[in-house]
Amino acid sequence: MARDYYGILGVEQGADAAELKRAYRRLARELHPDVNPDPAAQERFAEISTAYEVLTDPEKRRIVDLGGDPLDNGRGGGGGAGDPFSAFGFGDIMDAFFGGSAGGRGRGPRSRVQPGADALIRMQLTLEECATGVQRELTVDTAVLCTECGGDGCAPGTSPHACETCGGRGEVQSVQRSFLGQVVTSRPCPTCRGLGEVIPDPCRVC
Repeated sequence: MARDYYGILGVEQGADAAELKRAYRRLARELHPDVNPDPAAQERFAEISTAYEVLTDPEKRRIVDLGGDPLDNGRGGGGGAGDPFSAFGFGDIMDAFFGGSAGGRGRGPRSRVQPGADALIRMQLTLEECATGVQRELTVDTAVLCTECGGDGCAPGTSPHACETCGGRGEVQSVQRSFLGQVVTSRPCPTCRGLGEVIPDPCRVC
């Protein structure tokens, strides 16, 4: 049975990205291992983190909205050696039959620039400070662009090359047979890790 990812976060099915983020932050403040060492809270924190990751991924959320579970490998619920779907995840089947990579419209290469994780900083405040407010200076470690390569990861004077394995698409396709016929599935390219390009001369600074 598919998990209720919306229910885990306590949001409605039509929740937008901002609502998902607010719900996750509210629960994380209560359940994060740094503030709540209870094993039950840690297990719950893992659940909400998984739900947030699924619902903020457009492809995984599409599977959830269709009634599936993107983290189900297709072997649960009576699957096994004789299960014709055991070789495929639900997402693979949905991709193949509902406009995924089977039609030649792959997801495309992913960006090297990824959003950073939320920072959780613990701070002790007095009751008076909580009531009246207080200003504090915080030091937060964060990533910045490399001044040598400008963030592209290449040595000066060089540039990335299209991946020869996937042809710059960032994914490779495979064809598997089932009783439904041929099912085309896509996976991130193992050579470029889904980026669509490789860096032959990496920046020596970063």
